[in-house]
Amino acid sequence: MPRRGTADGRGVTRRFAIPLALLATLAISPAAASADRHHRGHGGPWGGGASATTVAEIDTDDPTGGAGADEVPTTVPAPSTPGGDSGVGQTVPGSGTGRGPSGSGTGAPGTDGGGPGTTGTTDPSVLVPVPSSRRTVRGKVARIRTDGRAAIPRSAPKAVKRVLAAANLIVGKPYKWGGGHARLFDKGYDCSGAVGYALIRAGLLQGSMVSGTFARWASAGAGRWISIHANDGHVYMEVAGLRLDTSAVGDPAGGSGVRWRPVIGRRTGFHTRHLVGL
Repeated sequence: MPRRGTADGRGVTRRFAIPLALLATLAISPAAASADRHHRGHGGPWGGGASATTVAEIDTDDPTGGAGADEVPTTVPAPSTPGGDSGVGQTVPGSGTGRGPSGSGTGAPGTDGGGPGTTGTTDPSVLVPVPSSRRTVRGKVARIRTDGRAAIPRSAPKAVKRVLAAANLIVGKPYKWGGGHARLFDKGYDCSGAVGYALIRAGLLQGSMVSGTFARWASAGAGRWISIHANDGHVYMEVAGLRLDTSAVGDPAGGSGVRWRPVIGRRTGFHTRHLVGL
């Protein structure tokens, strides 16, 4: 009798094991999926912000839309690992060895050619908007279009084109404190969220960072193509002769939110950083 009872008990276990397992799976799956979404949205390696893994999510912007988005990879390549304050960083793939934009700066020490906006001076002709239908322009200097986006210079390195094209996707978005940190695709962006978005989507940064971290990121000094100016309170980025900034300082057109603006170089109290090769 005891054996029959044991056998019956095992039979009951076998009979209900699969249904019970299915019920448990159905009960747990929604919570697990939600937790996974939350983790991916806050899983950046520097401070827990939006990371490159979220690029696979649906972008609310029109992926063509005249923004030059064909330069932005649909899946972000493995980012390079920039060096620290020692000034030694990994060379960015696709950075090229050509000179930076001319007529927009004096260039960083030890570089060959003008760095974009390192003196805060700009050729006045660059500030005249080009038609929104012009997705690219000749030469090495980007131009602001009538729709506020950047016309991408055809002679720029591929990595620079990707940064410009990625930033174009959020130009016109309103300022939102914390925007671009908890999630990469947001309704608005703050200063570091905007800079981070462009770099993440271009495959040059693994996760969002605050402005104070940008002030210590990568290598010291101005770049030939890309210069990041940051302190504990603000960050902006100058790319191929244009400035991506949420602040209207030095912008005759004014306006709030994420915009391409004239270069102004390094403001007092800011640290200038760059990626090696750019």
